[in-house]
Amino acid sequence: MEVYYQLIRNSGRTVRYASTDKQVVLTHGYPIYLQIYGTNRSIDYILKDTFVFLATKYGNNIKLVNVDELEKK
Repeated sequence: MEVYYQLIRNSGRTVRYASTDKQVVLTHGYPIYLQIYGTNRSIDYILKDTFVFLATKYGNNIKLVNVDELEKK
């Protein structure tokens, strides 16, 4: 199962949006999994945290897909 996410850096913080629906992530709509991370959190930490959180809901067979990279193609 693909789970789409987007990371936005703002004022030293990183906001993570995630959903199984790509359009929900792109529009920051609902339902979305939103998390705000402090300045000391690396991208690797955020992605691992996202995976663990969503794996509890959808199972370990998920793939995180960055919507920003999809839009570049």
